Amino acid sequence: MQKKFISRTPQTRRLVLIYAGWAMDWRPFRNLSLPGYDIMVVWDYRDLTFNWKPLMAYDEVCLIAWSMGVFAASVTIHELLPRITKRIAVNGTLEPVHDSKGIPEAVYHGTINALAPNTLRKFYRRMCTDADQFAKFSANMPKRPVGELGDELRAIETNAIFHVEQVSEWDLAIVSRHDSIFPTQNQVNAWRQIAPIRFMEASHLPDFERLLPHLFIDKDLVRSRFANAADRYCSQAVAQHNIAKGLFRRFRSIASSEALAGNILEVGCGDGTLTRLFAPHVHSLSTVRLWDLTPAAPDAIPGAIFEQCDAETSIRRLPSASVAVIFSASTVQWFNSPAAFFRECRRVLIPGGYLVVSAFVRGNLHEITEIAGSGLQLPTVDGWKCMLPAGMELRVCETAPEVLIFDSPRQVLEHLRDTGVNAVDFGVNPVGITRRLLAQYPRRDDGSCPLTYMPIYLILRKQEQ
Repeated sequence: MQKKFISRTPQTRRLVLIYAGWAMDWRPFRNLSLPGYDIMVVWDYRDLTFNWKPLMAYDEVCLIAWSMGVFAASVTIHELLPRITKRIAVNGTLEPVHDSKGIPEAVYHGTINALAPNTLRKFYRRMCTDADQFAKFSANMPKRPVGELGDELRAIETNAIFHVEQVSEWDLAIVSRHDSIFPTQNQVNAWRQIAPIRFMEASHLPDFERLLPHLFIDKDLVRSRFANAADRYCSQAVAQHNIAKGLFRRFRSIASSEALAGNILEVGCGDGTLTRLFAPHVHSLSTVRLWDLTPAAPDAIPGAIFEQCDAETSIRRLPSASVAVIFSASTVQWFNSPAAFFRECRRVLIPGGYLVVSAFVRGNLHEITEIAGSGLQLPTVDGWKCMLPAGMELRVCETAPEVLIFDSPRQVLEHLRDTGVNAVDFGVNPVGITRRLLAQYPRRDDGSCPLTYMPIYLILRKQEQ
């Protein structure tokens, strides 16, 4: 395999790793960038060996595998797994040559037998939705000899038959409804029992420039927004405070007083609302760790160990079976892969230990997102439940809307600013989106403006065996 950084900034600790498709190189991706991340492209699957050492300096790696890159990634990323959080497959499957779960064998072999410069160009055209997309692709077309592309197809098929164990846990499979390379239904067949499926109106080649910002969290932006709102958060975050109270109330209803007798971890401690709720119940010999992206440390528990960190990566440093309770209120929706985080929680919890989490479900702040046409991509209730790992007993799974009432749309927007909530991607048209929100925001009969938070409460207990 070959690799190339197409976006690299000194001191960046996160990487988006793109496994390209067959017949690709780095050129079609040359214009990609993503705030907070370096980007590396991998291609050429004639030889599935790779030197991962240059990537070991990253705290977090987010994987996006496209087309034949899905299979190639699944058999080559084992060494990098401890650093990978989110894993996304786009228009590819774990069985690249398969009549019902990949490219049909006859089509695959026909591509090999007919491979020539003119048929390769036709393949590139079939990847694209229309002439405009093909023209854009042609401006950055891969430069690889046709002869080695046939060898690549043969090598992929051989490795698909005699491959090593595959990485089968994926966060998301994105499937184009108009894919002329990997049949859409075959992709659905392949992923139905493995990962959530998200459809997009596109051809085999997606618009990666538009896609990437919707797949990965800009954690530096999240940190700066919450840090900037720190002075106002305590007085303005009414819904978040109510959610923290509701979470702890539900925990107390099912857990005995001994539950807080071991090591305690709170992820996303923020202004300390949840910390102050569980602090009086913590055993005197317990060790409490408080983690947050922002530097402000709550003083609710004397002697607590505070660390400014990214919990999604820091949790990997904790020993297995070392924590009695993990608390997290209104935080995990900002993670690239809550599912991977939950798996790490299962590992670090002692048998009988609790994971106590609140997050948000699809429909959160719908008054804002429906007008703006953008927002955080949130799972449904079933989507959250599908992320929960085996070996954890689900004791609580509840939703309960929190509706705040404001006098005007302007007050709603000020509330979002003062709480650091990144509800809207204002993109390149912040003035236009703001004007639409001010003009079109829904009002009740009395003229007031509601804002609806949709929290989900999840409490899990690690099974004894």
